[in-house]
Amino acid sequence: MDKKNFQKEKKAHWLSLELKDNEKETKDLARSEFFTSPDPVIARIKSGEFDRKTFLKLMGAGVAMTSLNCVRKPVEKIVPYVDLKTDEGTFDFVKHGQSYYYATVFNGTGYLVRSKDGRPLKLEGNDDHPVSQGALGASGQAAIFDLYDPDRAQGPAAISGGKVENIYWAALDSKVQEALSKNKGNTVIVTKPLDSPSTKAIIADFLKAVGGGQHLEISITSPEDAISKAQAASYGKAVVPNYNFELANTILSIDCDFMGGWLSPEEHQKDFAKRRNLRDGAKDLNYFIAAESIPTMSGSNADLRLPIRPGDQSKLALAIAAGLGELGANTKDVTGASTVESLANELGVTAEGIRKTAKALWTNKGRSLVVAGGLSATTKEAVDFQILVNFLNSTLDNDGKTVDYASPKKEGLADYSGNLNKLTEALKQTKVGVLFLYDTNLVYQAGDSWKDLLHRAALTVSLTDRADETALASNYLASTTHFLESWGDSEGTKGIFSIQQPAIRPLFDTRSFEDSLIAFAGGSLGGEKSFYEYVKNSWTKKLGSKQKWEDLLRVGTTVRAKDRRKTASATRGFNKAALKKPAGYPAGIRLALYETSSIGDGRAANNSLLQELPDPVTKVTWDNYVVISPALAKEKGIQSNDVVSVKTAKGSIELPAQVQPGVHKDTIGIAVGYGRTAAGKVGNEVGKNAYVLAEGGVFSGISVTSLEKTGKTYKLACTQHHHVLSPGFGYEDRPLVQSTSLEEWKKNPASGVKESEIPKIKKDGKMVYATGANPVHEYPGYKWGMAIDLTACTGCGSCVIACQVENNIPVVGRDEVRVGREMHWLRIDRYYIGDPEKPEDLQIAHQPMLCQQCDNAPCETVCPVMATVHSSEGINDMVYNRCVGTRYCSNNCPYKVRRYNWAQHWYNDTGAEKGSRTPRYLGLNPDVTVRGRGVMEKCNFCSSRIAEKKIQAKNEGRTLKDGELKTACQQSCAADAISFGNTNDKSSTVSKLSSDPRSFRVLEYLNVGPQVAYLTRVRA
Repeated sequence: MDKKNFQKEKKAHWLSLELKDNEKETKDLARSEFFTSPDPVIARIKSGEFDRKTFLKLMGAGVAMTSLNCVRKPVEKIVPYVDLKTDEGTFDFVKHGQSYYYATVFNGTGYLVRSKDGRPLKLEGNDDHPVSQGALGASGQAAIFDLYDPDRAQGPAAISGGKVENIYWAALDSKVQEALSKNKGNTVIVTKPLDSPSTKAIIADFLKAVGGGQHLEISITSPEDAISKAQAASYGKAVVPNYNFELANTILSIDCDFMGGWLSPEEHQKDFAKRRNLRDGAKDLNYFIAAESIPTMSGSNADLRLPIRPGDQSKLALAIAAGLGELGANTKDVTGASTVESLANELGVTAEGIRKTAKALWTNKGRSLVVAGGLSATTKEAVDFQILVNFLNSTLDNDGKTVDYASPKKEGLADYSGNLNKLTEALKQTKVGVLFLYDTNLVYQAGDSWKDLLHRAALTVSLTDRADETALASNYLASTTHFLESWGDSEGTKGIFSIQQPAIRPLFDTRSFEDSLIAFAGGSLGGEKSFYEYVKNSWTKKLGSKQKWEDLLRVGTTVRAKDRRKTASATRGFNKAALKKPAGYPAGIRLALYETSSIGDGRAANNSLLQELPDPVTKVTWDNYVVISPALAKEKGIQSNDVVSVKTAKGSIELPAQVQPGVHKDTIGIAVGYGRTAAGKVGNEVGKNAYVLAEGGVFSGISVTSLEKTGKTYKLACTQHHHVLSPGFGYEDRPLVQSTSLEEWKKNPASGVKESEIPKIKKDGKMVYATGANPVHEYPGYKWGMAIDLTACTGCGSCVIACQVENNIPVVGRDEVRVGREMHWLRIDRYYIGDPEKPEDLQIAHQPMLCQQCDNAPCETVCPVMATVHSSEGINDMVYNRCVGTRYCSNNCPYKVRRYNWAQHWYNDTGAEKGSRTPRYLGLNPDVTVRGRGVMEKCNFCSSRIAEKKIQAKNEGRTLKDGELKTACQQSCAADAISFGNTNDKSSTVSKLSSDPRSFRVLEYLNVGPQVAYLTRVRA
């Protein structure tokens, strides 16, 4: 590739394989008024009027909820994030209608919970938290829906033959206590991996109180297992290190989606993005190489991609070692007779790519990083592969620098697979008395054989939030609380402690896992009768006073982000004897199972927000599928949406195909986490369960014995061809995403930006852009604008979910997405750059697209009822009660960002949520109107937030300060790619970025005056 003319050499940014070089179909899509005809959906729309039965049902639920809240509960004090003490020393207590924030933590990520009138409404990242640093991914944003999930278990239950019978807690406690007394010493508690010191302590107290037993942490998919074992073999101590992406100039990831779901994704994305920031005087970027079998969100941001087969991960690492050897590294005793050429030939990648990677790493010794792991890297030699990765980091002097073992994520051996085997054997030998299963779904993930195994314990109690597959195979369900209803603490990184405090009392008759242990033990553990007292008294004792405990609740963490220091440690000696020769794999097609960044291992299957979030790369929603390369698809005669049969030695599965550029020819991939049967009404029967293809803990490098078309088709709900923009004739002349190379940017910061097509005229002695016939309006106060940095944007989708939660945007379901009726106000368009026949040269660009708030908005001039009008602050407002649904505005919008309500998604039995089931509606934002059928809607720059902040500033007699107001998408962005503010304030960040040499406007030649500036995509 000629870096001197990046845009010309790369040609067009193309949407998809189907539309590449297909100019006619692309133009037809761009010009079409609607993606599909409205007629079929009109025939399915119901009246939307509440009938008497529905009204009485909702009233009854309201009375029941009101009565429930009349029951006297023990007082548990929570503390807001903001100190409410006034200057006079009195407290300004929570007021009706005002938002308050509470700090909490979950899975190592710091949260701020925005509550209003006692209801949690929105989750944000905690800027003070030293790990996540204010970042919150799509899964975290969507977690508010899990709190108000109608399919949560609403109380304890007895289970027999898969049937659930509601019981009282007293009855369950009595049964468990009886079983514990009869089976002393044989109690087993199985939990997910825990980071809570207090939870671990209370488990130890419980086992001691009931006569002894075991605590086993089990995770079927966690990369911590292989990493900790490899660390022990390589350096003599089992840890899961911290990986400092912020300090790395060069990064090599091998089948590791470190920003999508690996270990600490928010932290990794935040740190990675700090090195992709050219906005604050920085003159360089990190260089990122992704070697992967399945294209991931992280890999889509790579400067160089190396597509590999599943099972070739170790061989790729060995090839890098050989490349380092050519540069002077002492790797000969590891690589043996293997050379870069021989290994590259076996891998099916170019020797040039291997050498380029090795050189980039070697040039930055001590400032580089090699990371690996994840489900798609869990081969039969997963531990040996991690040992080889450790060798590369030690060879590159990264150990103790970018690989931080002194402040690890976890200390000790994470032997999750060993614990699973231990539990299996104990159950087979009927040596388990009472078995407690906390938040682990073995039946779904490890197979139906566990239905029988669980009944070999004297009593099995599932402690989870719903009657899932494993709970239905247990004897009892002890329904647990959501983390927003629970107390706890966390040590996600050594020495950094955080407090989990609830923001609402339990909505249902549920209790936390820890409180259930206290009840099962007779009502007291560690001298405390509730887990709240257990946590509070423990931390009060550690901190020294009650005031310090309340201060900790307010901040949420013992170490603030600004106080965290990442310091280098001594390099550890690497044990070369631990290295093993890479295992051999048979020729032919190989399968990699992988986790998506939204659904993960399947826990999020009943979250409709995440089901409808387009995959960052494929843009498919609602289903899993078989990822297949264009080359293999051509050889087999397979097209996207063809149902194919995949057979392995373990089993078979039938799924639709998704032809995906950038995949190695001999690779197919299938996402796990789908095919749930007991997730809830949203997640049940969505996709198919790919765990059945795993071979005893091996998820990648699985030989495919047969890949054939079935003759059937299944239309995937893919959004990539929806809302296609029309840049005019010749995409290479009017690119929607404007790109340049780092080399060219250093020479000319405006490189890659196409010169504006709007002519200039002389006005008042100056050359200015012509405005045409459109009148120029003055905005004397605020004028709101946005800037989006395409260099920083990773395409993660957290902004999409944040916008959806903030603005009460409905989920419409698979069928409506199929016909182009998804309701997202903000979407992320994905473009490919390069030749699909050359996977190594392929790059991916992400472009967030939302209402551009055009000064000369073409939507406004065609609305017959003035439902869309321009505000005095430059925002294209929607007046919902005027809208009569002509949809002229949508047809006239060149950015395709307006969304029409074809149905009463929040009220009727349509869409994914099947109406407003109790208590889903409690999570709706009361500051934003809930739109009904026949109404157009779109982004309004979070006008409710603007109003709230303006009122606050007015009451304080001042104007808004730059940075004081953040939109939902901006606040959620871990990459800090979005800036928002007053463009009339020339010192504001958004004004500076809008006038940056890298700034451009999409479709500017139309002269509609878009107020969203984009900064060119720069790649090393």
